Amino acid sequence: MPLYNWIKCNKGELIFVRKKVVKSEKQTLDDEIVWKKIYDNYIDEFGLNKLHLRLLKVAKEKALLELEYVLTGDNFKLTEIKLEEQRLKEMIDNNKQGMTTEQSLVYMSKWLGYHLNSKKITVREYFDIINEYGKQNKTE
Repeated sequence: MPLYNWIKCNKGELIFVRKKVVKSEKQTLDDEIVWKKIYDNYIDEFGLNKLHLRLLKVAKEKALLELEYVLTGDNFKLTEIKLEEQRLKEMIDNNKQGMTTEQSLVYMSKWLGYHLNSKKITVREYFDIINEYGKQNKTE
């Protein structure tokens, strides 16, 4: 899948899972099923990043506090739940200040010395380059 299509799918435009995209066509349930399979393969291959793992941990802690509140009726649990909700919100807001995929392509192009076109580079190539860039920076 071209990286351009991957970016579009991540933004919710799942018609881009198709080989030939006709923008006037509507998204279907088949598009959603295919996207879930593609994303499952991505997670199997590359795993979740650290932010997603932290988000899942905080969400789990919040869910456990909600269960404790239901079981015990302890009003202090409501305060703890609000604190976990705030932690989640801050983590999500901080992530929005990160670099977009398009911006990372600019940096990767500079590092490689040639232009990376999001419509030509595949998702696998993109993530392989990101991994190699990370390895290179660790050794320096």
